[in-house]
Amino acid sequence: MRGPRIEIGGPGEATRLVMIYTDGTNHKFTSDLVLAGRITAEQAAALVDKLAPGGEFVPRDVGMPMLQRVANGFWHSSDHAWHTLDEIATTTDASTSDVDLAALLLRWAAVDEWDPDAAEAELADELGPAPDGDEEEEEDDDEERTVSAPAP
Repeated sequence: MRGPRIEIGGPGEATRLVMIYTDGTNHKFTSDLVLAGRITAEQAAALVDKLAPGGEFVPRDVGMPMLQRVANGFWHSSDHAWHTLDEIATTTDASTSDVDLAALLLRWAAVDEWDPDAAEAELADELGPAPDGDEEEEEDDDEERTVSAPAP
């Protein structure tokens, strides 16, 4: 398992979390969330320790945005709820979230087990199936996009 890059020695009193969603056709969508509050090494380790094998988590379970909402706009049967936590870093950037680091850490600590089934059911209901002819079937398309996720 490759864990997230951890770069917390730099300047700034905020924390950036970078996450990646890779859809069922291997398209990658990257987004970041900047939270007020400077993360410590112990707090970063606590986040990493809760990740599922492969460094994955379900953002919905901790009140973070699910990238499928801004990435595809539809739900495909090969999609899933798992996102990869790619980076944890300190930053001087302004917060992009109404939730601060302390609140996210509490939510993260409260997770006993990630619940991808509930997240997938919610996304399928909200997004609906892909329109006819709009589903991409080609596997291993390494296209990567950065998307702006709505604040949690």
